[in-house]
Amino acid sequence: MKFLFKVIVIPILSIVAIPLITLAVLYKSVEIPVEDFTSDGNTVVLTDMITEEMDAFLANNDSDSVISLGVAQKEANLLLKETFLSINDQYLDENAASDDKNYVLKEDMYGYQGTWVDFNEDMVEIESGIHIFVANFTYKTRLLIAFKLEADTEEIVLTLDKLTIGNLPLAWAFGAADWAVTQITGNDLEATINDQLNGVATFDPTTREIRVDVQTLVDSQLSDDPQQAALVNSLMAFVDENELFDIGFTDGSFDANLALGKTKDDTPPFELDATDRIMTEADLTAMLESKATSLILSTLSTTTNPYIEFGELTLNKVLDYMLRDQQVAPGVLQEVVLFENYVMRAYVPYVTMTDTVFVVNIPLKISSIAEPTNTFQTIIKIDATPSMSGSDLVITLNQLTAGEVSVTNEHLANILTLLGDTDLIVDGNIVIQDFDQQMNQAGMSIDTVEVVNSKLRMYVELSDQIPLGDIQDAIEDVLTGISDNPDIPAEIDTAVDDVLNSLTDPSGDPEQAVEDFMETFEGLDEEEQQVVYDALQDEFENSEYSLDEILGLIPE
Repeated sequence: MKFLFKVIVIPILSIVAIPLITLAVLYKSVEIPVEDFTSDGNTVVLTDMITEEMDAFLANNDSDSVISLGVAQKEANLLLKETFLSINDQYLDENAASDDKNYVLKEDMYGYQGTWVDFNEDMVEIESGIHIFVANFTYKTRLLIAFKLEADTEEIVLTLDKLTIGNLPLAWAFGAADWAVTQITGNDLEATINDQLNGVATFDPTTREIRVDVQTLVDSQLSDDPQQAALVNSLMAFVDENELFDIGFTDGSFDANLALGKTKDDTPPFELDATDRIMTEADLTAMLESKATSLILSTLSTTTNPYIEFGELTLNKVLDYMLRDQQVAPGVLQEVVLFENYVMRAYVPYVTMTDTVFVVNIPLKISSIAEPTNTFQTIIKIDATPSMSGSDLVITLNQLTAGEVSVTNEHLANILTLLGDTDLIVDGNIVIQDFDQQMNQAGMSIDTVEVVNSKLRMYVELSDQIPLGDIQDAIEDVLTGISDNPDIPAEIDTAVDDVLNSLTDPSGDPEQAVEDFMETFEGLDEEEQQVVYDALQDEFENSEYSLDEILGLIPE
């Protein structure tokens, strides 16, 4: 009998015991964390949290200001409860019937108690309660998933730490699950999950990791507006390189902090007056032709090619004109609405020159739509080097700074998306194409450029038909002829005398005298400038070489 018991009864009991043991292991009763689901009267809405923080930041900000968003465990669970109430508006209502109160969803065979989260250092535990109804018996179990979360501006990594049904840990079962999925679908688990992730993230069953590429995520969310996606990605690269973003768990709260104040620059940006704007190609040509006076006088202070100079105002007028088709409003290149309540504007870049330093400035401003005076401003400043390449004026961009932070030229191309879709940007540099052809229309051909005394100096190529010395003598005679001309403004008469004196005085500085003359000349209004130009032209008619002959020396 003992033999029969061992051979027959024990295996039968074992077979019966296995599912019973399994059911016992899978059985787990959980209590809904009612306290975490109980509001203090303030409804938790994520968009309201963002709005409150942004409003406070824009109302008062300095270089130490930080935008902080924190979601505590209770707040996260209240956000989940709001979702559950949209399914069952009597969930956790003490006055509701038992089934309505205790279950988000109740059917004949099962009841879903809900889902709640627990923040523990860098771990997120997500627990769900399930009841299964069999006759008069309620079988209770739970699903517990725990992730380790790591995040920055480039990547979000979720690593599965626990997968438990009832009391049975199943994280180890990924190998078996991979085999089962392969048998059923013909694809392994990795391929199946990655197909569902649609390229936004990748899954590795070996490490049990889901990796989300932030740039891919942004691109997918803003697929209808690739320019805005590029802008967001470039700003995130800027934030990442300067470690302005901090994210993680602190004292049971999931916090994200953006030290945007470090980029603050409240220097008043340059604004081109409407009356100074170049409106047509004819206006541009006329402005360039007005530089002829500068070209003529520069021959007195050079032993090589003469030059013309663009001050900041002239160069900024040209930039504004080149970007005229990209402007959504006068002086504004891009305008993006953020979180429905704020607007970010990128303005037309402008140039500043100090001694030999050439800087391209891009103002950026975030404003509250409801309170337009509440703003945050930064100016992206890019150290640059101007040069000529063929007929193009190329502004090579080097180092970028904004407030207290900087970005290497690796990310400059992305930052330049602030300028929008424009032909002005070529290979990460600002290129004013066919600039030399524009100058040719004004009778000049540019050879080289450099920054001298806070101005962009452009050297003009001359032919050798007339020796430079003869040109200099003819121009000196012309200046002598207009000296004491009662028709020209007094300040120009003084400047002419200073130029002539610098030529005869051994200690004189003709280059400085010519620069002073040009500053005085450019300070005149258009009518006064025309009077000076007419006087010069009259004197050239009595000179050995006419003005047209001198300007005609420049190869077309």
